[in-house]
Amino acid sequence: MKRRLITYMALPLVWCMVSGQITIGNLFLGLIFGVVVAEPFSKLYRLDEVVTPNGYWLAQIPKKIIYFFVLLKEIIKANIMVAKIIIQPKIDIKPGIIKVPIRTKTNIGITAIANTITLTPGTLTVDISDDKTTLFVHAIDATDPQGVRDSIRDDLEKYVLEAFE
Repeated sequence: MKRRLITYMALPLVWCMVSGQITIGNLFLGLIFGVVVAEPFSKLYRLDEVVTPNGYWLAQIPKKIIYFFVLLKEIIKANIMVAKIIIQPKIDIKPGIIKVPIRTKTNIGITAIANTITLTPGTLTVDISDDKTTLFVHAIDATDPQGVRDSIRDDLEKYVLEAFE
């Protein structure tokens, strides 16, 4: 079964859950919205690939759940760090752009790590190198660039690799 068909079957159900009513009209509206939203991203999410429910596919589900909770934990930690910076009477930060090498190779993995970095307060993915091996990340406090690199590699990218590669 193609990934496109699975996506187009799932999105109307998601729309019904969001709207709170399961009706024929909502299913149809969800299908239309789903096609409009998913189609521009069809190459990124490889919607034309054939997917078979095998052990690997099922093993990814718990890894994606773990990734979600790690992301949530990192967002909370970063919020606390940014709040501490803001509350200080004298803001002593040195913002800057840090070159961060990445191990992810697929487009979805690169997108996931870039979005994860951007979702974490205090950091923002600015650009990616042409060879897709390095991200350029703006950090609110770049006094320890190696610490930022290690944090991204050990705390975020590790789980992105497990969940999306």
